[in-house]
Amino acid sequence: MFEIFKKSLFAGLGLVVVTKTKLESVMDRLVEEGKMSRDEAEKMARELLESGEKQWTDFEEKLQDTVKGFLANMDICKGSDLKKLEKKVKALDMRLKALEKETATEKK
Repeated sequence: MFEIFKKSLFAGLGLVVVTKTKLESVMDRLVEEGKMSRDEAEKMARELLESGEKQWTDFEEKLQDTVKGFLANMDICKGSDLKKLEKKVKALDMRLKALEKETATEKK
C-alpha cells in the first residue's frame, strides 16, 4: 500500500520538474516571438510555479489526511503504542520470574 503512495508522489514530483521545464520553454518562445517581455514572462512563470507548488502542497496535505483516516479505520496500533506494550510485558515478565523464584525458595 505504501509503495503505491510513494510511486504516486514520485510521479507527481517528476511531473513538477517536467512542467517547470516545459513552462520555461514556452515562456522563452513567447519572448522570442515578441508576444511578451522577459519581465512579463518571468513574472508569469513565477506565479504559475507558485500556484502549482501551493496546489501540490494542498494535495499532499489531503493525501496525508486520507491515509491517516484510512489507517485509523483499520485499527492498526502505532509503533509508540507497541513500544509501551513491550515495556509492560517485560516488567510483568520480571515480576513473574521474581514470584516464581520466591515460590521455589519457599518450597525448599
